[in-house]
Amino acid sequence: MLGYLVKFFPSTLTGIDRQIQLIVRHNMSDGLTSFYKFVTNFGGTVYVPILLSIVLVFLVLKKWYSEAIFISLNVSIVPILISLLKHIYGRTRPSLQHLVVENGLSFPSGHASTSLMFYACLMVLICQRLRNRQMKWLVRVLVGMFIVLIGMSRIYLGVHYPTDILGAWLVSGSMLLMTYPIYDELRFKWRFKGVQK
Repeated sequence: MLGYLVKFFPSTLTGIDRQIQLIVRHNMSDGLTSFYKFVTNFGGTVYVPILLSIVLVFLVLKKWYSEAIFISLNVSIVPILISLLKHIYGRTRPSLQHLVVENGLSFPSGHASTSLMFYACLMVLICQRLRNRQMKWLVRVLVGMFIVLIGMSRIYLGVHYPTDILGAWLVSGSMLLMTYPIYDELRFKWRFKGVQK
């Protein structure tokens, strides 16, 4: 539905996009700009591959192979899907002052989709190993807040509409819901057969 509006009736989203932009960018300052420039890196094409590599090395050393496949495939596939959707929708970036240099199209946001996929997958893996219910909820809340913060950084820096962020979250969230049951079944089978720990 959101994609349909972006493609054929973009003016219907102007009001909500503008209102959220005004809220996020209301108190702009050098300190806040530096903060969001730092935060946005954690959804980008430099930090995420580095962090993913570290996680994969750890998972393989622990012989948690299904976990390694789950996070690596999801994080690798979602940027390809987002790139395809960007060309389908062809939405240009906001005509605001861009506080970072970005090229290409706007909808859905690559940073928002990649960050949700990577950190949500990581959250799933961590929570599966935690036994304390309070700790599980703490991890979920902290990861959720971090994902939202990265999304906000893209709006604050002027390179995405809020609906770009929402679209990205919907894409990654839907993909995660589809791939998780497959991973969970594979993990169960491989642990049962002694293929992994």
